[in-house]
Amino acid sequence: MSAVSLGRSLLTTIIVVSAACSDLNLRRSAEGALPDTTLEDKSAPKPSAPRKKTIPGTAEAEAASFADVRRTLRRLVAGEESYFAENGTYSEDLSVIRFTPNKNVTVRFLWLSREGWAASGTHTALPDKDCVIFVGQAQAPPTTLKYVRQGRLGIPVCDDKSVATKPLAGPPPKAAAPPEADTASALDVLDPRVVMKVDLRNLAQSQATYLAMQGTYARRTQNMALQYLWHRYVSVQILSADAQSWAAKATHARLPGKSCVIWFGLLPQRPSTDAQQRGEKQPGVPVCDE
Repeated sequence: MSAVSLGRSLLTTIIVVSAACSDLNLRRSAEGALPDTTLEDKSAPKPSAPRKKTIPGTAEAEAASFADVRRTLRRLVAGEESYFAENGTYSEDLSVIRFTPNKNVTVRFLWLSREGWAASGTHTALPDKDCVIFVGQAQAPPTTLKYVRQGRLGIPVCDDKSVATKPLAGPPPKAAAPPEADTASALDVLDPRVVMKVDLRNLAQSQATYLAMQGTYARRTQNMALQYLWHRYVSVQILSADAQSWAAKATHARLPGKSCVIWFGLLPQRPSTDAQQRGEKQPGVPVCDE
């Protein structure tokens, strides 16, 4: 083979090898550009959707604020009644009755006496509105701050979901959905022993008033009807009474077979409870079956 032919062969070989290398590099570059799915972690948790927040100033936020005030006032009833059951009086000192309002809620007493009390509750998000509640019949029911609403015994009433003014012209506005009913009395869900003790302590006060007017203690509870009304589900029975002493028993429909008793004066035999035969050494102090 001549030198010229040998040179041509060598040049051809170099060109072929170079083309093959270029094609190999191009394929490697293309493969590197493809997404690598072999290392994808399919078990990794996906980001959760953001939690829905209550926007201040909306109807939803207002309803939540009113619900918070209602819960606070209902707890206030429980605290005051429990304190009265053990002490025979109410108190304006919240620390004494071991009561703390819910966060952002302020409680203010409108009036308070031995015969009952009334209070209002306000929320920081509702500066021009409030809720009110009362216990006892000593004074007229309180009214709310903005819409001057009155509630029933032991039931919180609030300035929520109300149209303060009517439009001067045009069609009436579309009625808003009414709020969830909150018509149960906070007194009806208390411990039956608490309300029985409260009623017996009020009986003691009524007996003292009756003695001052009649010269003897009342033998029937009907004579007390104008002075005090017993709690719902409670029945009070005067066991004995004369000019020097009296004894009584209270029962509750939710505690069949159990009772609370109270006495005052010089009795030949002090009363005892139905189920456990419990008695009290101190006059004018109620005691109940556990």
